Amino acid sequence: MGVGSLKPMSSSALKNCLLSFSASKPIRPKVLPNVSCGMPKAEVNHTGFEDMAPLKGEEAAKALVSLRDGTDWVRQLGKVLSQEHAQGLLAAWNQVDDVEGFQLNVVKPFLEALADKTTSGFTWSGELSSLKSGLLFLTNHKDIVLDPSFLNVVLLGQGLPATEIGIGSNLLASPWVNALVRLNRCFVVERSGSARDRYQHSLRTAAYIRHITAQGQPVWLAHREGRAKNGVDATAPALIRTLSDNGHLETWDALRVSPVSLSYEWDPCDGMKVRELLMRERDGDYTKAEGEDQRSMLLGMVGDKGRVHFHFNDAVMWEDPKEGLRPEQHMAVKVDEVLMTGMRFWPNQRLCGEWLGLDPEVLAPAPEPTQADRKAWKTRLSSITGQLEAEGWSEEQVSRKWCEITSAPLTHRHALLNK
Repeated sequence: MGVGSLKPMSSSALKNCLLSFSASKPIRPKVLPNVSCGMPKAEVNHTGFEDMAPLKGEEAAKALVSLRDGTDWVRQLGKVLSQEHAQGLLAAWNQVDDVEGFQLNVVKPFLEALADKTTSGFTWSGELSSLKSGLLFLTNHKDIVLDPSFLNVVLLGQGLPATEIGIGSNLLASPWVNALVRLNRCFVVERSGSARDRYQHSLRTAAYIRHITAQGQPVWLAHREGRAKNGVDATAPALIRTLSDNGHLETWDALRVSPVSLSYEWDPCDGMKVRELLMRERDGDYTKAEGEDQRSMLLGMVGDKGRVHFHFNDAVMWEDPKEGLRPEQHMAVKVDEVLMTGMRFWPNQRLCGEWLGLDPEVLAPAPEPTQADRKAWKTRLSSITGQLEAEGWSEEQVSRKWCEITSAPLTHRHALLNK
């Protein structure tokens, strides 16, 4: 089994669910020559999908300049990094003129600095053959920016092609955000319109994925639309249906769908999720405030994530459904079983389960907590209850909801593997 890790990283303290950054030593990235960044040798043909595909060629070169000159990047990056570090990244940006150079000399150093500040260590496991054979890397969904970014860190570290990345149009709040993500090999998954419109968009997205994977271009995709607010990571049967073109074995198997189990010790957005779920229970609905998706993206990036582990599973091949299940339902459950089997669990999940009085058998996959684990758990819970009590919620309400969300992967795993 292949196992890898980034260098050990120190975690930052959480205060009121937001991270306060201190200046680190300035990084002046050395601009590297136009070398391969693990991308396919032959340029991917996006004909017919230009409106949603990543930018490339002359269009990308123009976007790099307009994006760089249209925003005060030292100020924007200074919200996350030290000013000197931000200036170093901008200096590197001034010397690149294509997507490959941008990713290698600007994006990669930024992500490395971000990981250094916001995780206590990133590790991965799995057979190298799984990394090499996968075309569609399907993951449970924790963070729209870092899920595919960390996955590509692993692939590129093994000399393998980076993935294209599916991102919802609802997250592209402005033209500069749209340009930025499409310069980072993202393709746009349209999420607007009526139910019928959205269905047609999903069919086109699936056609695009089949189009580029047939050329050997790997893809990252979340296993459902949006993150699971309640902590239950469940693959959407509708996604299976569209990817397989309504249950065609050959279509699905050609994608070489490789589930990747993502395990984050802490969720930087857990306070926001607790608040939303409590409001849904009280009011029967929840309306997002303007800019809430973007604030969630930022907090997910800069918030403390603790330890992070990715496990690369073997490709899941199509199989006939069990009696009483539709094909897409059966395959969604199969993907979930693989994801849960590869999941890594953390002491804070066990502590939340103990608070709720869950059966010890459910908690068994999570390690016994140390005194340091217990202290960190209490600190995190106090931070969230303190914030939400000020909005009128009781300590009991907040504690119970947070513990339910945090321990949900354990209960979901037990239900899936013991049915």
